[in-house]
Amino acid sequence: MGRVTVAPSRRLILFLPAAGLSLVAAAWAGLVRMGWAWPVPLPYWPVAHGPLMVSGFLGTVITLERAVAWGAPWAYGGPVAAATGALLLLVGQGGAAAALWLVAAGVLVGVYVAAYRKQPAEFTAVMGLGAVCWGVGTLLYGAGWPLARVVWWWVAFLVLTIVGERLELSRMRPPSPWRARFLRGLVGVYVAALAASLLAPGPAGRLAGVSLAGLAAWLARYDVARVTWRMPGWSSTV
Repeated sequence: MGRVTVAPSRRLILFLPAAGLSLVAAAWAGLVRMGWAWPVPLPYWPVAHGPLMVSGFLGTVITLERAVAWGAPWAYGGPVAAATGALLLLVGQGGAAAALWLVAAGVLVGVYVAAYRKQPAEFTAVMGLGAVCWGVGTLLYGAGWPLARVVWWWVAFLVLTIVGERLELSRMRPPSPWRARFLRGLVGVYVAALAASLLAPGPAGRLAGVSLAGLAAWLARYDVARVTWRMPGWSSTV
């Protein structure tokens, strides 16, 4: 995505504690939601499981990864906002956390736009679309929408990021034109279902489920891992 012009190791130290704390708190809240009789430091923690895991932990890690890859100082605004938002949610400032996560999503979209302008690539567009979904979900979260509706967009952030990263790893063995078109169609249907979920969540949910199953099947059939695990050497031993 770009050349790293600064040493990232010093900056990593600043973000890892916040990301780790978000992961621990989210896992703790998840276990409580599953019925574990663990003490809850604050009464709203169990409800914060999803936001902490997606926007707090994964949001910090993904924005940090892309900031390091791009190398521009402004790109580090993403992990700063995501990590700070997680800390604010932990102390009960949900509105401020949502505002900072929206900033983090905007910075991440900016990184992908800058990367695409420098070198247009389909995988960058897919991951950028995922970042947009993170922003939309966070906007709905801040507006007070039920988490059951917000989570659709947050899941799309993670799904499209994964799909884009798998495509990025396949640059040396790109899919055939018709396979690429089929994948674009699946991504398009998935995003269209998300948009439709704002008005008709029932039918849109079924359509999103079908498209997700299609994306999973496409990756299972055409992912580069199917090639590398058959190659001699270290890839066949891991």
